[in-house]
Amino acid sequence: MRIISWNIRKATEKSYAWKILADLCPDIALLQEVSSIPKNIKELFDIKFHKAVSKTGKPQQFGTAIFVKGKIVNELPLSSKYDWVNQELKHFTGNLISCIAKPTGYPELNIISIYSPAWSINISKYPNIDIAAIKLKQNSKLWVTEILWSALKNANLVDLPWIVGGDFNCSETFDLTFSSGNREILDRMNTLGLTECLRTYNGKLTPTFKSPRGDKIIHQIDHMFVSDSLFLKLKNCSIGDETIIFSKSVSDHLP
Repeated sequence: MRIISWNIRKATEKSYAWKILADLCPDIALLQEVSSIPKNIKELFDIKFHKAVSKTGKPQQFGTAIFVKGKIVNELPLSSKYDWVNQELKHFTGNLISCIAKPTGYPELNIISIYSPAWSINISKYPNIDIAAIKLKQNSKLWVTEILWSALKNANLVDLPWIVGGDFNCSETFDLTFSSGNREILDRMNTLGLTECLRTYNGKLTPTFKSPRGDKIIHQIDHMFVSDSLFLKLKNCSIGDETIIFSKSVSDHLP
């Protein structure tokens, strides 16, 4: 089974990204910043797609998606034990796409595709609520990654294997420069029993993002976490060809 996670940077149906995706031939693809999907790709996959939300609360021109060669068999509702987090989960429905899927020839899986925006959640909406239970200890702001973590903490992570991947907009390299708590985000996921594939398999941070600031390629902001039962079967985990994807400006992220 081949699983791909990729922010395809507002790809329309004419984007070269779709040829790359088809050539990679994934059984499951977790995609972010999808603007439109060509007909030939729609014919290959069962697809769940929703528009992401903007900072103003309006729908973006692009969305988040799960593509499956096989069948999306059921919804996978995400919920927290905190009512205010459930409000945010509803607000970010298009940023946190989830389902139960059965790829052809493989068992059912719980899947989440995440697009965590670069802007934080407005916590002034909750003046009388203690958000400390889910907020990062090392960051004063609240991000979509914490909303996801609260939902996963409340979920049954045992009965079916989980795949949680996408653009988390966090890299431990950020902790060395302009932000904090990024390593904490990753550690929290590990504590839930989910293993980050790319870093763990390769034994080091593998950059996936070309920064607009000086075109540096030093940050891994794209992650794929899986249940231990899946990670133990992992045969390979690698990134796409940056000489094609970056040089042809297909995306600023690597699959």
